[in-house]
Amino acid sequence: MRKFTLLTSVLLTAPFAAGNVSAQCVVTQDCATLGYTETSCQNGGIKCPFGNYWACKGNADAGTEGSENGRDDPDCTYGAIYYSDGTCVKEFISDKAAMGVVVYDENDEKWIMALLNSWDIVVTACWSTENVDVPEITNHITEQTVINDLKSCENTEAMLALGEEKYPAAKLARDYAPRLALHTKGKWCLPAMGIWYMVNNHLIEINAAFSRAKSMTLTEAYWSSSESNYKSAWNWSSQSVSTSLKYSDGSLNVGFYVRPVMEI
Repeated sequence: MRKFTLLTSVLLTAPFAAGNVSAQCVVTQDCATLGYTETSCQNGGIKCPFGNYWACKGNADAGTEGSENGRDDPDCTYGAIYYSDGTCVKEFISDKAAMGVVVYDENDEKWIMALLNSWDIVVTACWSTENVDVPEITNHITEQTVINDLKSCENTEAMLALGEEKYPAAKLARDYAPRLALHTKGKWCLPAMGIWYMVNNHLIEINAAFSRAKSMTLTEAYWSSSESNYKSAWNWSSQSVSTSLKYSDGSLNVGFYVRPVMEI
């Protein structure tokens, strides 16, 4: 791409129920298996996180069969709502399947963050059940470097490769799919800290969009997929008054909220 004992309280949809965190499933990095079968998309589409393959607009399985291409729309930016037909507008359209809100729009790269509605089950999860350094994830010691980490899906897969049951937050993100776009399961990731940095910079318009879509706004502390060291990872908190305290590294076994993201 360019550029955990489970602590349950009250994230995202029914697949996030606590009992599913320890469920066994096969994590695949094969683009074709996940529905990414095209080598390029003339009219845009969704890029496979693990290779140069795409799920193109017009492909029903990709959920981008609409007449507009939100991915290339300059108005499809921070605070816009992205729909399963590929459209992306500021307004909430109740008779269409809303998938998420645009939370990252930089350098020709766009990411949406999952909606969270009142009927969904809300859970918190720890980052890891053990203190082990994930070798494929760069350790970021300072805020100044971690806010440049944009490897959301790479980090997520690096964790899960060491054992899904050991990384509950990453598993929750990877197992997520909107109720009306179940074909996107496997395409969602635990956001890296670079995503949260841009969320923080555009929080007003992003939360306004979540409100329009009748989704829970970002008002808690959330895990990122960015690692600090073998015993701590980075999180973002909307509750901190000080900007510098919004980005902090915490113990891996602390329960924070999870809000998956997907590149469009």
